[in-house]
Amino acid sequence: MNRETSNVLLGFLVGAVAGGVAALLFAPSSGRETRQKIVDGLGHTREKLSEEMEHAKEYAKTHKEAVKEGVHEGVEAYKRAVGKEVKA
Repeated sequence: MNRETSNVLLGFLVGAVAGGVAALLFAPSSGRETRQKIVDGLGHTREKLSEEMEHAKEYAKTHKEAVKEGVHEGVEAYKRAVGKEVKA
């Protein structure tokens, strides 16, 4: 997973937690209602996190082949460059 994807996931988590805390602090509810809201919020956050992880996995799978190809091309270019230096 690249740095940009990690930052997006971290931002999502921080935002979800901050939103949940703000909602609990400003909502006049009984203890039972507040606990139910917490449970519901955690369930929603879990679903969203699961979706984001699936997106991250797909991103990694998609870019895996491109990285492999780039490394292979780099190795081949290195071999050609070293081969030319040795022959010269």
